[in-house]
Amino acid sequence: MIDPRLKILYLLAIGVAAYATANPLLLGGLLTLQVVLGFYARLPLTGLLTIFRRLAFFCLVIVLSFGFFSPEDGDRFLSVPLFWWTLPMNLSGAIRGLVFSSRIITLICASRLIQESGDRKALVDGLRGLFVPDFLAYSLDLVLSTLGSDKRRGGQGKRMKPTVVIRSAVRGDVDYLVGLLEQSMAQARERALASGLKIAVIRDLSVISGLATVGMMLRFFKVMPGIPIAPGHKGIILIPLYILAHDLTLSRWGATQMGTVVGLSSFLMGGGKFGPFEILRHLTPGLFVDLLMPLARRLVRTPGVMLYALFGVGVAVTRLSTLILVGLFVQAPRAFYALLLPMTLANVVFGFLSGFVTFHLLKSVGKLKASVTKSQE
Repeated sequence: MIDPRLKILYLLAIGVAAYATANPLLLGGLLTLQVVLGFYARLPLTGLLTIFRRLAFFCLVIVLSFGFFSPEDGDRFLSVPLFWWTLPMNLSGAIRGLVFSSRIITLICASRLIQESGDRKALVDGLRGLFVPDFLAYSLDLVLSTLGSDKRRGGQGKRMKPTVVIRSAVRGDVDYLVGLLEQSMAQARERALASGLKIAVIRDLSVISGLATVGMMLRFFKVMPGIPIAPGHKGIILIPLYILAHDLTLSRWGATQMGTVVGLSSFLMGGGKFGPFEILRHLTPGLFVDLLMPLARRLVRTPGVMLYALFGVGVAVTRLSTLILVGLFVQAPRAFYALLLPMTLANVVFGFLSGFVTFHLLKSVGKLKASVTKSQE
């Protein structure tokens, strides 16, 4: 069996190699290597097809941005008829877009290879062997164990109706979410106690692991699978969890820790579209909350819905850091970011709406704190 630490180092090496070259042959060779290794490891073909389906829209945006907005000397153009007009398409640029898109596809295929070719708990041990903090390693272990054994993963999680849950939460009915949070934190606490951990670290560990488990359950929230019809809608529920992590933990960096655990858990379980970049997507909002929430509450003595709504917009914008980093990774032209404007606006709207959920959830923060404190007695 291959040492999990070598798998993680392999993923890092593939990322560096893909970014270091723009040679189509080398990039094609790296992508082919991941596909061949996947077949050698007997990974199902459906997983590979899922990667292409998830990234189809993103890659299309990259190809269009190169094909229409990024000309270079010597490029070959092609006339494309569109109704009564004829658009000049940069054929050479579109091909460059496909080549650069292969970078992210290669990295995602490599991450799928290490995720599905071994035990996820072994990967957690591998992270620990690479000097990842024990707190993070234990949190990952608790979250993955809970999600792996809890029947809700295949049952209740999929039976949730996201539109009903979100609509109720925005209107102020957060009883279901509060009950879910209490249950998840209790399960994380029981597993932490069974692991023989010290009482002093169990409080924050159970809070972060419990919140991260609920955050991971949001991966089942889909409006229309595979179609970016409402990008960012999960943020209505996910963003308030960061603020709860900040308030419920004794640590100064509770939200950052929760975001890191959610990001790593999502990566290890194959969630999200962008593989290891998924970690940054969840880490940066937590850092934003930990840094700015104390300042916001110091400036506004009685925080209301509007403060949390505006704060939700800020968190939603930081979640888009994934797309920015991926755009830099594939060396996308400036037009690429302009084409993502509709997605940005959608995330901003849902981030604003999350403020209503945050406001109502924080009314129950005393109940959640009492539940956590009582468990330590």
